[in-house]
Amino acid sequence: MDILQLAEEYYYYTFIVVFTIGLLQGVILARGIRKKFPKLKKYAKGVSIILLILFSINAAGNISKFAEPPKVEYTEFVIPETSEAAFLLLVNTLGLNAGVIAITGIFISIILILLFRFAELNPLSRYFVFTISVIVFIIAILGRFTDYVPNTFQIILYVMYQLGMTLGIFVIMRRRNKDPLEDFN
Repeated sequence: MDILQLAEEYYYYTFIVVFTIGLLQGVILARGIRKKFPKLKKYAKGVSIILLILFSINAAGNISKFAEPPKVEYTEFVIPETSEAAFLLLVNTLGLNAGVIAITGIFISIILILLFRFAELNPLSRYFVFTISVIVFIIAILGRFTDYVPNTFQIILYVMYQLGMTLGIFVIMRRRNKDPLEDFN
């Protein structure tokens, strides 16, 4: 029995684990942003609602692209002869006409947050967020360039991850004064 069959067999536990991973990632990112920009606490309700809307829109778009990833097919790779053909090849390969660019944008945003310290994270949190982001990015790339098409169970897992991350950011950002996880530093 492989790990995916085991995960499907114990799907309740799998959903809880994946939701918790997304929730934890959202909480970590929101805490880092709140630490770096403490004045956001003054406008906590408004900022949290704006972030909830933005992350919800982003999650809906990512879920639809994850469920049916547009494929790049190169049955006969031909070197383009015109600039228009070269541009079309570049657009199709990079996924600028599909959802890979959205996931790539999220990956780059999180990496920028981590590398340029827009969010103050301890090293363990930094590695956790980076690892989860890399895994999601690799799955998106596999969906784009291989025959991989996620089944219903995997789509629901991705929905749970996105829901957890969105709710984690919302719950922590809406706190006006005290961060409930501040005691763990």
